[in-house]
Amino acid sequence: MLQIEADKIIQKIGSYQRVWSIPELLEAHNPFFGEPLAERTAALRQAVEMGMKLYDELSERARLYIDFWEKFDPQKIREQDLKYTAISNSTEYNIVTINELGLFYTDFSGGASVERGYVVEQLLSDFWFFGPLRPIPELGVRQELVNVLKKAFTHRECPASMAHFELFEYPEMPDPRLHWTEGDHYRTDEIRVGRDGIEISSSNWRDQIPQTGFLSFENFLNAPLNDHALFNPEIRAAIEVYLGRASRHSPVNPNEPAAPSPREKMEAAEALLKHPESEEGAEILISLLEYESEEVYWRNYVFNRFFKLRTNKRVQNFVVQCLQGDNETHFKKAVDVLTMWGVYGDNALMDRALLQSLNWEDACANDPDYRQAFEKVLPIIHQKNN
Repeated sequence: MLQIEADKIIQKIGSYQRVWSIPELLEAHNPFFGEPLAERTAALRQAVEMGMKLYDELSERARLYIDFWEKFDPQKIREQDLKYTAISNSTEYNIVTINELGLFYTDFSGGASVERGYVVEQLLSDFWFFGPLRPIPELGVRQELVNVLKKAFTHRECPASMAHFELFEYPEMPDPRLHWTEGDHYRTDEIRVGRDGIEISSSNWRDQIPQTGFLSFENFLNAPLNDHALFNPEIRAAIEVYLGRASRHSPVNPNEPAAPSPREKMEAAEALLKHPESEEGAEILISLLEYESEEVYWRNYVFNRFFKLRTNKRVQNFVVQCLQGDNETHFKKAVDVLTMWGVYGDNALMDRALLQSLNWEDACANDPDYRQAFEKVLPIIHQKNN
């Protein structure tokens, strides 16, 4: 849900909340992730209107963003499907659909997502400035998508119309040295550069299957540095040499403290959660849901970690918020947590009928059986506070 106020836009997904300032939004990569594409676009258009009042204070990048949405008419885009080779598999294909709402990458090969047919959405402005969200090996397909957007500009010579990501041929031969693994017994991260894009996988001792995602070379080169936290300076430099191109991210100001990466937050949370009742540790752990993505690694990590935090008050409160919220995935994950608390010894949560009554459909319908089950489970969740 997006809540628009005078000088900011608030995003709420279940118990997660993020406050976006207007200057921040006008430079953001993949803003409002998790919301329907039409709602994201509508909110961005309102951010552009609000940004006009701050125009003299905005960065050049933010002004380009305003220029894009002021002089671009998505209604001029005729929907079409473009077929392209699946990453690292020339015998199968995927499809990218472009229409007035955005781009939709459908993984028919099953090689770039958790399941065949999985669809990833991208804003039109994000594609224009940062490049395809998923790897598209064929230069001709990328060129065609750029041409489709070019024709939708109402002013063909405006600054934004000439500011799209660079189109280039990928290197012909992969470099087997561009493969990095880092981690410990909690989590292992792996980056592998292939001929068509960058494969990123993460695993930990709780997850049976590694969570894998794919990043296009264009997105790697153009997205803000903090959006790809796994790429340390050495890894980034090696990939840039391979591509023969430098990233367009802003250099880090040495006088400003760097924002903690997801991994650093995880390590801070784990250090504090050596004492399972640490509410500060739980707060940092929950903040990792900010990095939720289609690969769902951080979501799994957070909720699975809750299994061993039965007595933590902050975790208890968060589980209750999930059961009351509007995020279906968080709701179901919260029920999983209650189930595992029962498995780990809370006899009151071994009531199978009670947990089965906590289902999403009944919660949405405000069904009396659900309300009764929720009122019954609420004191059970909090009884460990004593």
